Amino acid sequence: MRDIVLTPDLRVQLTLARKTDIDEIEDIEHRAYPFPWTRKVLLEEIEGESFSYVYVARLVAKPGQSGKIIGYHFFWLVSDEIHILNIAVDPEYQGYGLGTRLMQFAINFGKERGATCALLEVRVSNLLAQQLYAKLGFKRIGLRKRYYSDNKEDAYVMKLQISE
Repeated sequence: MRDIVLTPDLRVQLTLARKTDIDEIEDIEHRAYPFPWTRKVLLEEIEGESFSYVYVARLVAKPGQSGKIIGYHFFWLVSDEIHILNIAVDPEYQGYGLGTRLMQFAINFGKERGATCALLEVRVSNLLAQQLYAKLGFKRIGLRKRYYSDNKEDAYVMKLQISE
């Protein structure tokens, strides 16, 4: 568990997601994305392989007590690479830096376990996400044509070199 202070009045705790979190995760997924992951795919990652990690950000209602989920991050740690799969912040809580903090958490998580780089795909149309990733040091290294399940949009492949 990790505490993150976003503002003096807005604090969250990062914890591993549980199967019972699926309703809140799915709700945010559908409100945050025009092409959300399905409930089945979300659950598969929560219950996934040993290399799959899902962390949720819960509002802290009172000291020692947590509340509703306002963000989450799905990522893999495979060999020496972190693969960023899905990150979302409840639209009502965007603009407080939680997305950046979730990304930093995953990068540090991987680095502490020997990861040397982080990789991700991002929709060509998702300019806000691209700005976040660039701010964190990610560089475009490729393009995947018609990458998404709608088979209509390309994805940029982006990479962050953490260490040699």
